[in-house]
Amino acid sequence: MIRIPEAMLLAGQRLPFDVFHQDGRPLLLRGRLIASNDQASLIRREGYFNKDDKVSVFAAMNSLSQRLNLVLEDLREGKEVGIFSRRIGMLAKDLISLADLDPDAAFANIHLDIHHSYIVVHSMMAAIVSCRLALAKGFGRDERLSIVCAALTHDFGLLPVETLITTRDTLTDAEMARVRRHVGDSVGLLKHLAVIDVRWLEAVRNHHEYLDGSGYAGVTAADLSTVSRIMALADSYSAMLRPRPYRDRLLARKALENLYANETDRYDGYLIEALIWDYGFYPPGSMLRLVNREMAVAIRNSPGLLDSPIVAMLTDAKGNILSEPVFRDANDLDYAIVEPLDPGFFARSGHLVEQCWGRF
Repeated sequence: MIRIPEAMLLAGQRLPFDVFHQDGRPLLLRGRLIASNDQASLIRREGYFNKDDKVSVFAAMNSLSQRLNLVLEDLREGKEVGIFSRRIGMLAKDLISLADLDPDAAFANIHLDIHHSYIVVHSMMAAIVSCRLALAKGFGRDERLSIVCAALTHDFGLLPVETLITTRDTLTDAEMARVRRHVGDSVGLLKHLAVIDVRWLEAVRNHHEYLDGSGYAGVTAADLSTVSRIMALADSYSAMLRPRPYRDRLLARKALENLYANETDRYDGYLIEALIWDYGFYPPGSMLRLVNREMAVAIRNSPGLLDSPIVAMLTDAKGNILSEPVFRDANDLDYAIVEPLDPGFFARSGHLVEQCWGRF
């Protein structure tokens, strides 16, 4: 982490990045309005931010997904993974570092992933989301590490029924009961693999529990810690954004609407607000059609503007793929967003999308 140049902090502006204490605890999150010169001075005096021009976060996330896939392959083959918790811990640390360095690029990579299995992509997205929500709650690095480890492993109990949930559009009552057992199976597997972190196990145990008691085990708000609430929201949001045999994926705005509709009943309202303000209605990786008929991808949420992200044009008005991305501001009426598109459309543009986060 490096100190923040004085010219980057002015009263009346919104922070374009997260600001941390030197020990890694969050000081202020991106999008926060710098209300006064005194606050700007405080941030300059105590604040640091992450910067590494040599790292392509978008590209690096591919490596993390592959590492998680290798762990899953070992588990599928029944290999005894003696250093399992260490492998997951190192993966979680690297994910936190990338998410802190560029949360938009980290999320976009997973949002657009069409190469890895459902469990890999869902787990990686839940890890990114839980990492950001934990930061919004002021968690330090060790606390965030526990919940990111939980997010990466919360569905490991689904491995024996992976084919069932990824190929069938309907399940019998007996099959559904078997799927619901995955929570206890995940916890049991983690304990067998020598995981003893209490927060990690708690988050996995409660990732299908909701404030109103409508979850698998009927646990209610009074018995759900912040860690459990974060995991439940991250799991639900991430699941909505991925296609399943019995339904198409939900576009991000619709997913947020569904979550918000249940705010007072199932989810922690503060966490939902944090999720919305961090990524907006068109989170990074959202494929979009603009008013001028160009196709673009959302690159970064504009601080303070939920529905006007910075976007990169990928095709012209006739649908021709460009040789390099062209950046647009969706807050400009000439480039306003008309409709979101399925993220699968990005496959047409090859490596053009990856270039977007290396240039902006």
